[in-house]
Amino acid sequence: MATPKKKSAKAGLSVKIPGGREILIDKLDPKGWRNIPAGFRIYRLWEHPKTHASISLFEIPKGVGVPTRHVHASNQFMYCLKGEYEYLSNGLVLKPGAFYMNPQGHPHGPTIARKDSLLIEMYDGPHYFEVPSYHTKDTVGSVAGGVKKKAKKSAKKTAKKAPSRAPAKKKPGTGRR
Repeated sequence: MATPKKKSAKAGLSVKIPGGREILIDKLDPKGWRNIPAGFRIYRLWEHPKTHASISLFEIPKGVGVPTRHVHASNQFMYCLKGEYEYLSNGLVLKPGAFYMNPQGHPHGPTIARKDSLLIEMYDGPHYFEVPSYHTKDTVGSVAGGVKKKAKKSAKKTAKKAPSRAPAKKKPGTGRR
């Protein structure tokens, strides 16, 4: 009998969970909810200790939402369990049974719950590049450490190496460069 081949983590097909144990949460601990200053709350069901991929419950009361346009440091996935949750910038409305995917770095929001809403929210890596205004260090979840700094360093290196694109000076009296 042949043994099944393991999928390569390098190929992005699977990620080994440290400890390799199953997780069962059959009752939510009320103390596990994190109240976000913007008026909604999040319950982290699971987070990978290395990649910071995560699965959470996202509960938003009617009339509340994410107040600003923002981006995420990884892909965001949402599944609506109840309510109506609207993305104001493009009119997308999540209703029970709706699935939403927002690509890494794509600006979206603000949002508002048209009805009391409950969504499953998933990320395939860290949530943000930096702490957004509607969160605090204690409520933000994961922030991509060093991602923004690396991008700045790369931009500086590129700027130093890039040739000048300024137009050549004209030679006096010739009209030529």
